[in-house]
Amino acid sequence: MPVLKKQHDPIGHAVLDYLNGIKDESIVVKTDIAEDEQLSPSYFFRTFEEMPVQEQEALKRCSGKILDVGAGAGSHSIWLQNQGFDVDSLDISPLSCDTMLKRGIKNVLLKDVYTLGDQKYDTILLLMNGAGVAQTLSGLETLLLHLKTLLNPGGKILADSSDLLYLFTDENGEMWIDIASDAYYGEMEYQLSYKAIKGKPFLWLFVDPDTFSDYAKLCGFTVKEKIAGAHFDYMVEIILE
Repeated sequence: MPVLKKQHDPIGHAVLDYLNGIKDESIVVKTDIAEDEQLSPSYFFRTFEEMPVQEQEALKRCSGKILDVGAGAGSHSIWLQNQGFDVDSLDISPLSCDTMLKRGIKNVLLKDVYTLGDQKYDTILLLMNGAGVAQTLSGLETLLLHLKTLLNPGGKILADSSDLLYLFTDENGEMWIDIASDAYYGEMEYQLSYKAIKGKPFLWLFVDPDTFSDYAKLCGFTVKEKIAGAHFDYMVEIILE
């Protein structure tokens, strides 16, 4: 995904406002399969103790030089930096990057992850449904193959996502997915807004853990472990042997 322009950066405006003490506004989240939701910018400022168990576990498994993809306001990067790790905190939101710098994060990269080429890492983080940066199921293979080029031998990717099958299951347990459709049920279209700032629509992927594992193996990774969250979410650790 390309770097955003500030006029189309609702999350960036929201987190920078929150950092500056404006805390009574919310991000409006529109999708093509669910009702609109309101997201508080405070979500991007969670402490380690406030994070779900799978995110905590991912952070505890980090080692070596780390790339935090979609770092947002930097909550994961700050915790890792405070543990003494060398972290590159990457985001396509210019105002989120400004927020991270103001919070004292040392290595902030305003970049599309696909523009990285010469860097090498021991751990790559894709958290807060970070696997979604792949946008589509076919994009997941493209993403994993690219991240593979950024890893040192023995390096790992720690990613989380959610299985949205529950959205297509009725109270009797019957599923109503259109099996004739070419689209994977976890491919969603999003549009975010904050106050008068409206972002452009974009695709985001939510992938079930078995499918993620299949793609990881296809791309040459070993699936070390999957950790379930509280609500159809999970974290997976994959290793480049």
